[in-house]
Amino acid sequence: MSFLSFLGFGKMVEDGAKVLEFPKPKAVEPVQPPAPPKPKAPEEHYRVGFDSEGRTTLTLLTNYGSSMTLSMNRTACEQLIRMLRATYQDDDDTPDDDPDGGLPVPEEQKVA
Repeated sequence: MSFLSFLGFGKMVEDGAKVLEFPKPKAVEPVQPPAPPKPKAPEEHYRVGFDSEGRTTLTLLTNYGSSMTLSMNRTACEQLIRMLRATYQDDDDTPDDDPDGGLPVPEEQKVA
């Protein structure tokens, strides 16, 4: 007595004449490797804006999602700009507040 007939499937399987056949495996196209990741977009490091009281805000952003916001009045903004400009290494000796960029003053011509 076979195991299937023992379970009551004897009428369905008669001496192995009716055997369930599985479909033949089909060839499958090879899997394409994934595309290389796109380069990251440039990250934003700071934002400048205004608050509800009209003060200038400078928000410093981190890569971890946290931020710090500075609120400054006009005097504090100008002081921050001066401090940042002090870090520049200028090759020329022209002052920044000179409107003509250090050019010599033109001589006045007399009109006849």
